[in-house]
Amino acid sequence: MGAPLYRLENLAYAYPGRPAASPFSLELDELAIPEGEILALVGPNGAGKTTLLMLLAFLLRPARGRLEFRGLDPWAAADGAAAARLGAVLLTHHPYLFKGTVADNVAFGLRLRRLPEAEIAARRSEALALVELEGWEHKPVSALSAGQAQRVAMARALALRPRALLLDEPTANLDAPLGLRMEAVLRDAGRAWGTTVVLSTHNFSQASRLAGRILYLSGGKQVEFGHENCFSGPAETDGRTSWIEIGPGLRLVFAGRVKGRVTCVIDPSAIRVTAADGPAAPGAGPNAFRGRVSRMEMTEAATALVRVVGEAVFRASVPLAEIERGGISLSREVLVTFDPASVRIVGERSGESGEHQ
Repeated sequence: MGAPLYRLENLAYAYPGRPAASPFSLELDELAIPEGEILALVGPNGAGKTTLLMLLAFLLRPARGRLEFRGLDPWAAADGAAAARLGAVLLTHHPYLFKGTVADNVAFGLRLRRLPEAEIAARRSEALALVELEGWEHKPVSALSAGQAQRVAMARALALRPRALLLDEPTANLDAPLGLRMEAVLRDAGRAWGTTVVLSTHNFSQASRLAGRILYLSGGKQVEFGHENCFSGPAETDGRTSWIEIGPGLRLVFAGRVKGRVTCVIDPSAIRVTAADGPAAPGAGPNAFRGRVSRMEMTEAATALVRVVGEAVFRASVPLAEIERGGISLSREVLVTFDPASVRIVGERSGESGEHQ
């Protein structure tokens, strides 16, 4: 991996004019993204993934901190951000295509960069082949489906061979087999051109397949664990324990006396998974949630990563011996339980009525 293409230090951004009742701010203490890396951003809706991509594309200016691109702060000079945008291309979840043909769209950025017509034609053909749209040059964009439009927009970005390719849910409108083939295209782009790829996705499996590193975000902050185990909300307390509502009638309970908005995470190794109808099923108590096993992934440490979907979504790290003893399998109805003391608070807290332990 090369030298850092991006370096972020004490970065913060807040959208102006947001209601006080629903404040949002993105805050990252430190992040370096090397040249040629594929970095995946995962997290729930509103976590800050798209905001970070727009900052990396220099479409938003940080409110605080430093954002370097190729060793320089693009915002330090009058035309620095405009110049940096030529090297960082953002492909949004709902891409905008210009009127005209597929060829017009794919060639647009190349002509802005004043490339020779022969090179424009070669890059356009190569990019359309990569997204499996060979021979579509003369198709009007008005006749394209959502998936085809997304592939044209991806071809337009790939044709530029940017230093940074920033993707917001890049395969959301594609069927599964085509999405997998586009993942391979993105991997190859990084290898062939040294392009740094940063993508946001709700698909943890895609992030694991495609990225060399995964950045988990929740509530505008980096968190340690996967987004299945992150929950945010206003905390209430009875003076001994505290809780947030993670669904209708569902409380996530943690130790200490806390009030104000918080983000909670649970270490996957602290979560117990038991068959809902088995003899080892726990009785009534805090932090007991019912669901079904939707995915099991083996690791090299004699454990499995078990994803449970139901009243909430959790990801647990469970020893294989416990899985075998408990008869845990795909689609099995299970109970997820964990101690209040294993819940970690990582978000901001305001109006605390005591110390959180």
